[in-house]
Amino acid sequence: LAVGLLACLPLAAAAMMQRSLRELPRPATPTGRLRGLGSQLRNGKLLRAAVVGGAFFFVFVGTFSYVVYRLERPPFDLGPATGSLVFLLWGLGALAPSIGRLSDRIGWQRLALTALGFSAAGLALSLPRLLPTLVTGLAIITLANFGGVTAAQLGVSAAAESERGAATAVYFTLYYFAGSLGGYLPGLAWERFAWPGVATAGFAAVAIAAAVLAAPLTLHARSRMVANCRRGNRVTEEC
Repeated sequence: LAVGLLACLPLAAAAMMQRSLRELPRPATPTGRLRGLGSQLRNGKLLRAAVVGGAFFFVFVGTFSYVVYRLERPPFDLGPATGSLVFLLWGLGALAPSIGRLSDRIGWQRLALTALGFSAAGLALSLPRLLPTLVTGLAIITLANFGGVTAAQLGVSAAAESERGAATAVYFTLYYFAGSLGGYLPGLAWERFAWPGVATAGFAAVAIAAAVLAAPLTLHARSRMVANCRRGNRVTEEC
């Protein structure tokens, strides 16, 4: 009887929504959707945000997928139940909205670069065979992930002036693909090099994302310098 009553709730909600919701315009044709998807796949700003968000997810999935195995080994020798307590650090994700507000001051790209620096610092702290530094490193990686992913999603919003549905689809496809790689490639590194291999895979992802982010910022700064030199009509060491 209780299960039947619970089933009545969504049925009543569906009936109410059918009566109250307005009729929306017909969706775009499959050809239009494919055209929008193709245009977003050529959107460099969107792809840059997707690479950055994917890198954070790669590091996050890779570290937390294999840290339990590390905690079961010497010098920690923790059981699976005790080692799994590190997943409580995910609660730090509640701070992500506060971190994301920094993008209003410094922009999403600089926020993402800062988060990448924290992610690298967290990986470095996880290397010593000490439980306090390992837990601290994992906490920093968690904060960097949620803050960096928030910044990347703001980058998607800035990059997609139209066809936002297609842009979101491209972003999350690449994002979760990177996450799946984060669950696989660090495992290969773990089998051969143990935890330093996992950390190295994370460092590689951070380096790729940093290079993708820094390139347009560097080009923009150089173009501004050239423009200032031309406007001033002077030759200096910077020019």
